[in-house]
Amino acid sequence: MVKDTSISIRMDSQLKEQTETVLAQFGLNMTTVINMLFHQIVRERAIPLSLSLNRSVSDELNFAKTDRLAGYAGRTADSVADEMARIITEAEHGAGTL
Repeated sequence: MVKDTSISIRMDSQLKEQTETVLAQFGLNMTTVINMLFHQIVRERAIPLSLSLNRSVSDELNFAKTDRLAGYAGRTADSVADEMARIITEAEHGAGTL
């Protein structure tokens, strides 16, 4: 796969240094890990992160079950992917950086 584009992000310099230190222990750099992350997002059509406000997995499942019983149908992976693509396109054409 040809690498023909780049992105830039802003982050706290201390967080960047800490991240680079951890990644170096794996023999990796930020570019490699970000590419790995993006490949996994495309392959699995999901964001491979655990997002919670200190809730356990069982709590999350119970909340999801309650929502479904209340009629919430959720969103399809395609609708989420479409929204992400739209946001990325807007960012590329608007601010110029992510």
